[in-house]
Amino acid sequence: MTIANHIVHLALRQDGRFTRKDVLKALCTETNKVSEQSLVVLLNRMITEKRIIRTGYGEYQLNEEWQKEFLYHPSEQMCQICSHIKSRFPFVDYCVWQPAAFTPMMQHVPAVKTILVDVEKEAMESVFMSLQAADLELPILLNPSKTDCDRYITNDTLIIVRPLIKESPIMTIDGCNVPTLEKMLVDALTDKELQHLQGNELYTIYKNAFKDYKIKKSRLLRYASRRNRKEKVEQILSTIQA
Repeated sequence: MTIANHIVHLALRQDGRFTRKDVLKALCTETNKVSEQSLVVLLNRMITEKRIIRTGYGEYQLNEEWQKEFLYHPSEQMCQICSHIKSRFPFVDYCVWQPAAFTPMMQHVPAVKTILVDVEKEAMESVFMSLQAADLELPILLNPSKTDCDRYITNDTLIIVRPLIKESPIMTIDGCNVPTLEKMLVDALTDKELQHLQGNELYTIYKNAFKDYKIKKSRLLRYASRRNRKEKVEQILSTIQA
């Protein structure tokens, strides 16, 4: 995560307001140390870009008119799963997320509590078996079929281990590998584990996502191409932006 994104993440935790001292303290524990002089330059650049507003000496707040960065806030369960995978499979690419992250963008919110563990295909079964032995006290499915998803995805918490598409856009927040919003939006199109997001609701999700958050369209379409979904994404974008 960039230092600018660290600042946005910190501000979101504090109702949009923060001080220069807050940032320096956070950066000393989360990233390499940054000098106060370098930080002042970055903050001034963010003011010029209208991402933040100066409210006093060394005091700032997020600009509500600027589209927010979508920063996934991993749950305690997600962090537990990430920690388990990282310690036992340090060289495996993966990310962990919950479709419930779409809730602020939805009109009709289903009570689905699925936790998705996307893991590179070669390690998928090993990670599945390791999580089974980890005594997480949650049912775990390995790359379920559409029929299995229809049967078992309910309002009870469930872990699904499934393949991670190569070069998927992911980021690390609070030590947890999570997807970018672009990956989530493409996955929501036709993934069998995300059927509750599809149909008319999907257009609402895309419309609100583009209205409320900063989305890298090039990243979105590049990942959509890898999943053979570029045409569908472009069709949705043309509809919501008409």
